Amino acid sequence: MRLDLPVTKAYRLINHGPCCLIATGDGERRNLAPINWTMPIQDEPPLVLMAVEKGVYTDDLLQANGEFVVNVVGGEWVRQILFCGQNSGRKMDKLTAAGFTPLPSKTVKPPHLMETIGHMECRVVNIHAYEGIHLYVGQVLYAEVESEFFDGEYLRVEAARTPHHIGGGRFAVTEKLA
Repeated sequence: MRLDLPVTKAYRLINHGPCCLIATGDGERRNLAPINWTMPIQDEPPLVLMAVEKGVYTDDLLQANGEFVVNVVGGEWVRQILFCGQNSGRKMDKLTAAGFTPLPSKTVKPPHLMETIGHMECRVVNIHAYEGIHLYVGQVLYAEVESEFFDGEYLRVEAARTPHHIGGGRFAVTEKLA
């Protein structure tokens, strides 16, 4: 039996990519936000796209600095992902409050996290404004991954066990490659 799905929940059919922690900052201010709607859009040059709510601290820092780091974490960090999504970086340093260790990035001002599977350092190359959100297109300037999670071509999903937000604060964690 097939069910009619309200269009307001239709995104949940495709919204299970890894929930990434996006670090933003300008060298003095910084923030860490879970942005589930992050995806690659092009290989050459390497571009990623993410949707960010207008007016949140992450959006303000992106508008001011135009740099971000996509941090990919394992499923054991779901509690910290929720913490970062439920608290404002305007009021606290979420990176350390969530128990992460920020490290200097090689090509951008926002830090990457020591605890990640891998990260991508990006510079904004385009912004598309829509009602209530900005779509940020970023060029990947540098990326690294822990060797145990990468086979030379692909992420080893069974080892990485990335968290995938499925809505309402609920997550699924990858366990095997089909």
